[in-house]
Amino acid sequence: MLAEAYQILVSGENRRQLGTFFTPPAIVRYMVDAVLAILRERPYYIVDPGAGVGAFTVSARQIWPTSTTISVDLNVVTLGLLAARVDSRVKGRSKKGHGPVELVPQDYLEWISRDWPKLEGPRLVLGNPPYTRHQQMTAGQKKRAKEAAGSLVTSGLAGLSAYFLAATINALRPADSLCLLLPGSWCETRYGRELRDWLWHSRRRRVEVDLFPSTVEVFPGTQVTAMILSVGPEQKSRQPFVARALDLTESRGRQSVVKKTEVTIDRGGPCPPSFARLTAIKSARTRAVNSLSLGSVATIRRGVATGANHFFFLSDAERRREGLPDKALRPALVKASHCPSDTLDLEAHEAIGAAGAPRWLLDMNGCDAAETDEDLKSYLSRGKALGVHNRHLALQRKFWHTVELVATPDIFLAPVGKGCHRVIRNEAGAVGSNNLYGIYLGPLAPWNSQQLAAWLRSEDGQLSLQNLSRQYQGGSSKLEPRSLRSLAVPVEYSV
Repeated sequence: MLAEAYQILVSGENRRQLGTFFTPPAIVRYMVDAVLAILRERPYYIVDPGAGVGAFTVSARQIWPTSTTISVDLNVVTLGLLAARVDSRVKGRSKKGHGPVELVPQDYLEWISRDWPKLEGPRLVLGNPPYTRHQQMTAGQKKRAKEAAGSLVTSGLAGLSAYFLAATINALRPADSLCLLLPGSWCETRYGRELRDWLWHSRRRRVEVDLFPSTVEVFPGTQVTAMILSVGPEQKSRQPFVARALDLTESRGRQSVVKKTEVTIDRGGPCPPSFARLTAIKSARTRAVNSLSLGSVATIRRGVATGANHFFFLSDAERRREGLPDKALRPALVKASHCPSDTLDLEAHEAIGAAGAPRWLLDMNGCDAAETDEDLKSYLSRGKALGVHNRHLALQRKFWHTVELVATPDIFLAPVGKGCHRVIRNEAGAVGSNNLYGIYLGPLAPWNSQQLAAWLRSEDGQLSLQNLSRQYQGGSSKLEPRSLRSLAVPVEYSV
């Protein structure tokens, strides 16, 4: 009811600016249970950062009634609603033995640097920080946030929740703990690298990473992937790193959080490049066999970045209409979806042309016909009339119409997929667009293109690719070249 009141009082634009999302009761219950399982003793103080209308504040009062609960929120509207809620919760009861609730209308990042150190005893940070994106933060806000985060956030692309997490980690004493509901993006993006590294190497603290699938709407009506991070107090012995896959189910109008998968991961090795697929790490059988990182025996790079694909990639009909010379064109693959099979041979390449899709790249490298061939001169003039020569990439080139020279790869791989990543052997000698990655096998590679492509398409191969990919709301995943270079491929794989 209070959440609805807030939506009436505050405009949608301002809600997005503040990054306010209200936590469903089922997730609040799950997080409180998670905290109870990792604490050594009752916290003297429970801090609710970005308290909103107080879902965590009210729960903390119920579970730890003698502790002091501190609700910090810059949003005075939600804090005012929380004040009414806390008052209604204690009305008619004896307040004897109950710790106070302190409502703090202040920026949490300022509060934790100034007032948090004054609090004695075990402390717990429990809540749902604001999901404000970096584009919605002012320069002044980013500067203050970076000061609070220190070395744990060095990228300017971090959202406010990442700064909340970093500032909280920096402020932890050995007896302190945290449990936060966060956007899932920091688990795999560059701006979360230092945070992941700290969690991975804090081996005397129990760390739990609970991941919701990207297809689940944790916050109804929003496109936000969420996860739960729990960090326990320091112990004398080495503590486990636990990853779980969660789901949100509903029965008779009541939601519940369900554990789908749980794995305990050895923190002896280097920090994984992504936390988003931790629950699947043990499922890939190739980790138990002799393997090589793909980047140690192969080169991975994007295809040709033209800056104007509609102009530089041509269909058969466009090629005939323009009369362009053969020496100015190269066979090409623009999208994986254009290829009708798992092998791009001459027959498949011709099928792309028959379907009307572009399959030729205008490549002027080594071609001196720009000044002598009238058809080519006419086509380039048309490109200038369209402003192609003034596009960003064209301006970076010595000759605007001469694209970067890219060699023919052995294998094309689609960096974006939904359920799987397309793997296409390149027997047609085609060059790819920047929609595709090209894999170039080196002389020390223990497999040929057929063997490697077969493994990449296999269940283990696809699972390994998913382990390295970024997950997005709606079920899509995306691979980055750096992650792909670290892909562990079994040395022996036969087709």
